[in-house]
Amino acid sequence: MTRTRLCVLLAASALSSLARAQVPQAQQDLTAPPQGAGKQEKLQPALQGAPLPPQGPFAQAAGQSNPQGTVFQTPGMPNMGLRISSGMGQVTRFSNEFNPAFSFIVDAAAEAVDADSGQDGLDAGLRSFELTGNAWIDPYAWAYFVGVAEEEEIAVEEAAIHYIGLGQNHTLRAGRFFVDFGKQMQIHVHELRTLERPLVLRTYLGNELAGEGLQWDSWTTVGDSTAIRWSIGAFANALAEVEEDDLTSSTATIETLAPRRGDDFTYTARVTGFTDVGDRGIFQLGASARALPSFEFVTEDAGAVGTDLSNTVFGLDATFGWVGATSVDSWSVGAELLASTGENGAALTGADSTNPADYTVFDEDLFGWFGWVDYAWDRFNAVGFQYSQVELPDAAQSDVSEIEAYYTHLFSEFHRIRLVAALNDSDIDGETSRFVVQYTAVLGAHGHGVNW
Repeated sequence: MTRTRLCVLLAASALSSLARAQVPQAQQDLTAPPQGAGKQEKLQPALQGAPLPPQGPFAQAAGQSNPQGTVFQTPGMPNMGLRISSGMGQVTRFSNEFNPAFSFIVDAAAEAVDADSGQDGLDAGLRSFELTGNAWIDPYAWAYFVGVAEEEEIAVEEAAIHYIGLGQNHTLRAGRFFVDFGKQMQIHVHELRTLERPLVLRTYLGNELAGEGLQWDSWTTVGDSTAIRWSIGAFANALAEVEEDDLTSSTATIETLAPRRGDDFTYTARVTGFTDVGDRGIFQLGASARALPSFEFVTEDAGAVGTDLSNTVFGLDATFGWVGATSVDSWSVGAELLASTGENGAALTGADSTNPADYTVFDEDLFGWFGWVDYAWDRFNAVGFQYSQVELPDAAQSDVSEIEAYYTHLFSEFHRIRLVAALNDSDIDGETSRFVVQYTAVLGAHGHGVNW
């Protein structure tokens, strides 16, 4: 990879991660390879002058994902499907380059469960319903929001502005958004290649981890075939999302003080880089951290059961992507190791749930990891396997493992079906097996603020 091609790919990735647009299937060239010859020539006109919303070639050059395919954003990584903006300006109904783009996302599932705990049976329901909007508000700023239906209300899950006026390698993001940790925590659940976020991420960071604050991203090249990106973020409130169904009056949850001083904020950092491996391979390595310098555990029954606590989660991730000679079939392999240090849990160990002294705060170092492999034999069909293992923050440091095998079929870039077989093996609850049919549909131009 030459330095010119690398810079083109990175510039394309930075812009395409800010604004993603969908057009009807008839407007797309699904026969064109997502990688290969001709990218530089197509990209050159779009890269001249002030930053503009990306056109079709940006999506190709960046290996851009979509809600129906891989979540990984590294330039050159394999992706299922292909999304190309029409580039016809704002005068047609198929384009939103200079107008706000809105979308609706429906994610539903039906499942059969067999559990040693006795919670067996069949279930079906709407996993999530999203309303999103995004637009360029001037040549240097892009804004988006994500609202999620919760019962009879719409909760704001993300609402942020990206500012790129500091130079082509720098981005400031302000507002409420998912933190930059590893390869998956920026991604909404319905966009994952699997049914659920890996077990270790759900345990140490939560199902989702959104914060209200400011983040700085930047990247640079190293030699002719390597690029490095880093980010630093500070958040007033970036705490793990907890499922209400899992809460009891004695469940300890994390709270931070308000108004806040420096150690009452949540801080994040990430550094990652990718490089060529042969003619058709890309390798990416990254390290992440999420620090809570000061917090307390609180329960409904007893109030604060632990104060002046701290916790830091570290992560190390590696991803390899390979695209076949025809640019149709592809392999992706990845793994991430996590460590949770400091105070990472609290539980009722005495008889009186209203007495803070009957709670124990756990401060052992815990470790967990996940690994996965994904094979797509064309842009519409893929199979994969994911394994995750984690140590729990309890007195016995119980272990839990989870296996998930899946098949994904894209009817088009707008909707997909996924078949999933999963097995969870817990020292506490025994085995739970699930067979799930997941259906996801996207109506409109879908966009999130995601970086590689």
